[in-house]
Amino acid sequence: MKNLTLFLLACSLTQGLLAEDKKLKVYILAGQSNMQGHCTTSVIENRLKDPKLRVGFEKYHQGGTFVKREDVFINHIEKKMYGPMSVGYGASNDKIGPELSFGWTIGDKLDEDVLIIKAAWGGKSLFRDFLPPSGRKPDEAFIQALEDKAKKKKKPFSKEEYMEGFGQYYRLMMTSVDETLGKLETYAPKHKGKGFEIAGFVWFQGFNDKFSDHSTSTYQENMAHFIRDVRKDLKSPKLPFVIGAMGHQGTEQKGTTKILADAQIATAQMPEFQGNVITVKTAEFWDYDAGKAFENKNKDPDTWAKLGSNRAYHYFGSAAFFEKTGTAFAEAIIELGDKKN
Repeated sequence: MKNLTLFLLACSLTQGLLAEDKKLKVYILAGQSNMQGHCTTSVIENRLKDPKLRVGFEKYHQGGTFVKREDVFINHIEKKMYGPMSVGYGASNDKIGPELSFGWTIGDKLDEDVLIIKAAWGGKSLFRDFLPPSGRKPDEAFIQALEDKAKKKKKPFSKEEYMEGFGQYYRLMMTSVDETLGKLETYAPKHKGKGFEIAGFVWFQGFNDKFSDHSTSTYQENMAHFIRDVRKDLKSPKLPFVIGAMGHQGTEQKGTTKILADAQIATAQMPEFQGNVITVKTAEFWDYDAGKAFENKNKDPDTWAKLGSNRAYHYFGSAAFFEKTGTAFAEAIIELGDKKN
């Protein structure tokens, strides 16, 4: 009996030591307004009242309140807001984005604690705002055309200031990631393991690159540079990387939306990114029901309140869209992580 007791004690201590040795898993979610997320939390609450719509959302809201996870934390850089994963980490304190279902899916899958760093700002482009160090800037003719257009509209324009904006949010993102990782006791206070691992990067952006030939024609090139530079700056050559392809218009994509979505899909198919980059086609999650409800929202506000809360460019603020999208991002990251290991 004494030997059995000692054996069980040794097993318990070993399990405790193994738990202490687990590294914090860090994931970076970056992009523009739809990575921020414009689905109001009231949509989730309204869905929960409908037996047909509540399935899949019950886990977020229990005992009359939204759940806060104790194993998944988030730092929202733009909002300077951090804490346990729950609702309220979207574009404003009453909204959610893909981070909610992403965090839940990752948290349920992993034994390790998780920290999500959200680096998303509305209305930002890849060709300028997030341009990586090795990305291609537009030529002088492009800049001159902007200046001429500003003059015609009698608006101020400074070439110097405009050029300074190239890569501004890439640099801000990287600086903020470094600052977060340097203060893990603040941003992941319940983590008792040793060290951290940057386990994945998710990119969801594209809308602000629709408006010039330069930005659309160079998107794939700059997306590839972005992945390379992020990996270089984070010192992680094979960092699992997920691209959320633009999903606007659903299965009927056309024009610059389709050009950009195709570029995002093609990036992951480049030989160097085979097996370490995945593109998630968010067009598959386009919420047609929310679209119909948006068109009819004045006549049937109750249905609209259960399905969406914003316009088409924000995916109607659809809870279903962001639930499916965040989950797909997490599943893709997990798949890449399994391949890496």
